[in-house]
Amino acid sequence: MREGERELFGVLVERYKRGIANFIGASLRDSSDVADLSQETFLRAYAHLGTFNPQLGKFSTWIYQIARNVIRTHLSRSLRKPPPQPLAEDQTLENSLPDLSLEADPAGGVLREEAERQLRTALAELPERTRTVLALRYFDNMEYHTIARTLGLSLGNVKTLIHRGKIALAKKLREIEGRESAVAAAATRGGPRALLLV
Repeated sequence: MREGERELFGVLVERYKRGIANFIGASLRDSSDVADLSQETFLRAYAHLGTFNPQLGKFSTWIYQIARNVIRTHLSRSLRKPPPQPLAEDQTLENSLPDLSLEADPAGGVLREEAERQLRTALAELPERTRTVLALRYFDNMEYHTIARTLGLSLGNVKTLIHRGKIALAKKLREIEGRESAVAAAATRGGPRALLLV
């Protein structure tokens, strides 16, 4: 790749890095892999830049398709490996990266973290196309017509997916809250043995 093409690719990375990270984050239950998968997306795009044909579609469509493939590969790999062991108390992300916002308080930070975890879990349980459209709309703040162009869908299809997706997401969030409430109630009633009955 020539020097000018490398510089141009650097500009494209700057333009799309936040959107790609948000897009990937919306597909994962665990946000710790977002940076690695974003980097992998851009590395793959850089390695295959010669295959991109502007006559066949926009760069945004191409890079989001690569990100989608990276997510699929990651999810299929993670299904085959055993779940990671939790970090020690002093190694948690919360301890390493404290919330520095003005309104930060310990209880509020925990609540925000819990809400984000529930949202990620709910999004991960939605069908891929619905999840993708919701991520582009609400994490990347893309307009409907931009989402349509990026994914190669009709505007009407995007509107329908977002409408149905919001309903499905709200339902999933209620289900998750219900499951977690049942587990918490069982734990307080009968201790660890009661969890086996939930």
